[in-house]
Amino acid sequence: MRPFSAYCIYTLLHSDELRGQAAAGGRHSLTEQKAWKTGSQLWAEAERSGEQMPVVFSGADVETGLFYWATIDDITIDHENRHTICSYSNLREISPRRKRSQLQLRDGNRQMSDDYIRPYAICKTPSFLV
Repeated sequence: MRPFSAYCIYTLLHSDELRGQAAAGGRHSLTEQKAWKTGSQLWAEAERSGEQMPVVFSGADVETGLFYWATIDDITIDHENRHTICSYSNLREISPRRKRSQLQLRDGNRQMSDDYIRPYAICKTPSFLV
């Protein structure tokens, strides 16, 4: 298994969708209506260094805390339409679930708030990912 990069991406997805993807296994993707420029650059750097970049999920529909994570396979930005497609695999549950405040934001080197509602953030990869 390749080592993890220093950074991960935090995002939101509907909790039922995540549960279904985890049960199905394989590769999945999400489309975000924002260009993940920095995330894409950090993922590409991790790939060149032989590292894996994790993506950590909270439920978009209900308060779940951090409850799933996966490894990113690809990040593609459609610059014309300003959206991002993130492909990932090895989706697994975080057990026990963690609070968002257990993530440290890359920007400002501070803890994420448990009330954080933005759909995308770059964080330091947490040690609880196994």
